This record gives sequence, C-alpha cells and structure tokens, in this order.
Amino acid sequence: MLAGLCELLSSLVSRLANGSRRLLERGLREAARRVDVAALYHYASFITRTEYFEEPELTWPGFFKKQSCKAMVKLPPPHREAGLDTLEAIRRRRSRREYASKPLSLVEISTLLYHAVGITGWDYDWPLRAYPSAGGLQPLEAYLVATRVEQLEKGLYHYDPHEHALCLMQEGDYARRLADICLGQGHVAAAPASIILTAVYARTASKYGARAYRYIFFDAGSAAENLYLAAESLGLATVVVGAFYDEELCSLLGIDCYNEIPIAVLPIGHRIGSTAANALGF
Repeated sequence: MLAGLCELLSSLVSRLANGSRRLLERGLREAARRVDVAALYHYASFITRTEYFEEPELTWPGFFKKQSCKAMVKLPPPHREAGLDTLEAIRRRRSRREYASKPLSLVEISTLLYHAVGITGWDYDWPLRAYPSAGGLQPLEAYLVATRVEQLEKGLYHYDPHEHALCLMQEGDYARRLADICLGQGHVAAAPASIILTAVYARTASKYGARAYRYIFFDAGSAAENLYLAAESLGLATVVVGAFYDEELCSLLGIDCYNEIPIAVLPIGHRIGSTAANALGF
C-alpha cells in the first residue's frame, strides 16, 4: 500500500509547477506532524505572490444539470413576500430539530428552493442566483426527499432551477434511509421533507483549480443560510446536517462523490405548536 501511495504521489508531483510542489511538500510535512490529512489540502491550496493555482484541466460543464426524469412537476410561483422583516428573520434564526406531523405545501417547497438556489434574474444569457457564487459559476444542485408534501408523490427529486420544477428521479419513501445515512439522526426521518445540497466541482474548478474546493463551501453556506431565513420567514423549522456517510448519500443521489460532491442535508417541517400563517402575517 505504501509503495502504491508513493507512486501516486510521485506522479502528482511530476505534473506540478515548482511553487505548487513546495506548497504540497509543506502540506505533507504538516499533515504528518499533526496527523491531520486536512493540512495537506490546506497548504497545497494556498495563494502566494508567485502561485495562484495550477492551470485546471477540467472542462466547465455549464450551468445546469439535466436528469432523466420519471415525471416533471412544475412548481407554483413562490411567495414573494412574508410578514417577517429580513433583519428580524436573521435575529430569530435557529437550528430546529423538531417537526410537526403536518405536511408541507407545494408552495412552501417552491418558496424554499427558489430563495435558496433559484434563478432570480438574468444578465443576458447568464443566470443570476439567490446565492452569491465564486466567479458566478454556480456549482450548487438541490435535491428533495419528499415524504409528506401536499400534491407531491413520495420520492426523490432533483430541482431544475431553469424551469423552476422538480424532476422525479425515484418514487418511494426515502426518509428513513436518509436518516440512516445521516448517522441515524432521527429528526431527519421525522421531517416531511429534506433538501440536499451538492456541488458540481468542475463548474468552479474549471476556473479556480484546487482552490475551488474552498469556494464551493462558501457558495453552499450562503445557500443554506438563504434556506434558513426563508424557513424562518415561513414559520418553518430546519437545521443543517453535515454528518453523513458520503458514499451512501452519493449512491442514493446517483452521483460519483467527486464530479458532484454532497455537502449538506437540511430536513424541513412545520414547527411544533406554530403555523406558517403566523409568520406570513395572515
């Protein structure tokens, strides 16, 4: 095994510029000293006066991922207003892990997805999204595990932001399987729905090389906060779940864990003892 690792490392080093080799060596030394493999990437992705990033070999795959769908569900227009001021929503934002049994409505799902990762405008043929993105390259994808959503069959869906629609990938109740993948966290199974955020790595890495691995998490954090604030404004509950068995989640979504990387699972539901109408000011 060690011989194989050495061979792979030698192959990698031979293809790097001198400055990048120096940073990689520094990362290896720190990783060995600290017994922390994260140090390897941390140092190897430094920007210096002489090195920014290796010229990437990845091809930009375009803004939108298209799935093979069993059915397409056009989402209703999202809510454009809520009774909760933005600054108040920020102050009230909390991670909430208890959900009422009440189903979510399709317009609530529409509003959450639109305000998390939806297209909010166009600059000629360049989509403008609800979340800020490094280089405007928009790597994020969103999936929906629907268990109790009005007017929506139970199943696994991919969100198509261009059409503001849901692509049904597989029918069935995936809540317990998703909870098991999330290290057995019961609140994931209890939620009427969960939104899963992933990143198509090449969208960002085609420009920024290895540094992209830092940037995609900036993008995802912004989208997750958008989702938190939209949920807060609707009187809903959510929490970011970052602990999951990566390969099992990739298998569920039908992705490869490198070209497309799972980042977060956000279970969503109504708060116990409250209603969305109160938050909307109805």
